[in-house]
Amino acid sequence: MKNQDFKISIKTVWILVIGNFLLSMFIITAEIRLWEFSDIIMTVGLMLFFSTWIIVLSDMVKNKIYNKSFWILTMFITPSISTFFYLVQRNKLIRLGQKFS
Repeated sequence: MKNQDFKISIKTVWILVIGNFLLSMFIITAEIRLWEFSDIIMTVGLMLFFSTWIIVLSDMVKNKIYNKSFWILTMFITPSISTFFYLVQRNKLIRLGQKFS
C-alpha cells in the first residue's frame, strides 16, 4: 500500500492545527475576561477544531501506520495534543507501518 497524502496540502493541515491552538488560547482569554463575543469565537474555534480532527483522523484510518489503534485511541482521549504529535511523527509512522506489515 502506497503512502497517501492528505486531500489538502500538509501545509494547510499544519496551519489548521497551529491556528486551532492559537484560537484556543484566545478563547480562554476571552472567557476569563468575560468578553461579549466569546460565544461566537468559541463556535468558530470548535468548528475549526472538529474539521482539523476529522482530517487527521481520516488520514490515520486511510494510511497504514505503526500502532494505528494506539493513535486512534489517543485521538479520542487527548484530541488537541495527539493531532500535533501525529503530524510531527506522520512520515516515520508510515515508514514503520510499511516496514512491519
